[in-house]
Amino acid sequence: MNVCHPSSVANEWPEELRLKIADSLFNNSSEGICVTDAGERIVEVNPTFCKISGYSKEELLGMSPRVLASGLQDRDFFVTMWADLLDVGEWQGELWNRKKTGELFAVRLNISAICNAVGEVSHYLAIMADVTAMKVQQQEWEKNANHDHLTGLPNRTLLMDRLHQAMAQSIRTNLVLAVCYLDLDGFKPINDIHGHKAGDAVLVEVAARLRRSVREGDTVARVGGDEFVLLLWGLVSVDECNHTLARVISEIDRPIAIGHAAVSVTVSVGVTVFPQDGKDPVLLTAQADSAMYRSKVAGGNRFTYF
Repeated sequence: MNVCHPSSVANEWPEELRLKIADSLFNNSSEGICVTDAGERIVEVNPTFCKISGYSKEELLGMSPRVLASGLQDRDFFVTMWADLLDVGEWQGELWNRKKTGELFAVRLNISAICNAVGEVSHYLAIMADVTAMKVQQQEWEKNANHDHLTGLPNRTLLMDRLHQAMAQSIRTNLVLAVCYLDLDGFKPINDIHGHKAGDAVLVEVAARLRRSVREGDTVARVGGDEFVLLLWGLVSVDECNHTLARVISEIDRPIAIGHAAVSVTVSVGVTVFPQDGKDPVLLTAQADSAMYRSKVAGGNRFTYF
């Protein structure tokens, strides 16, 4: 397909005025502008492009725009981009680039093919807007919406999303998924005696110990004041779950330093297993919660299966 299209509107401005306006737009644009030849060598950039990228014009001329590559986009991303450029003559999208300093920045990019008199692509025009602040704000919003503000762990919303994923993976792989509901024993006296800051410090330390006690692919979530949930997936048998929970209980049982003092908590755990104990995610967590209370009644510092 021919990607070059002649203008349908005749330019009636005097040539000198047209060039002056074009030059002013190029140099004063709030967006970064980069022009390459057909071989992707940079032949012109505006001041905003240099400001955004951290490179001087002299450094960029003759270089490929790949000098800004962040490595965060995979090969398929660029295959799709070039397919659009070759097919329809333009591409629009967002991607992460890297400044001369190594700092990442996000841009909204519009690339257009420019053709010569015989309809061949002679240059590419790229116009980019720095949207890093917007992206960072969006990531922060997503983090706050899906993570506990104190411990940084997934919250109940993200937990349920992870649980759905884990159940689907368990069905595909025919492996066991364990849903473990945890509640700290002896946590309330710490708040009452040492204050809420000390209580918060205990929760942060417990969260860290839980993360260290499970595999990288498992999920540790905080779903209440001193309540946590573990998703242990990809288990060959429940014996693997037993070993993990024994390690968790041992880790939590170690004293926790609070200033010059040391406090101790233990943990009661309830466990339900997918798919043996049910296939509804809400029911599974409720069953694990019920089993946890049986651990509490039995004296705590132990795990009980539903």
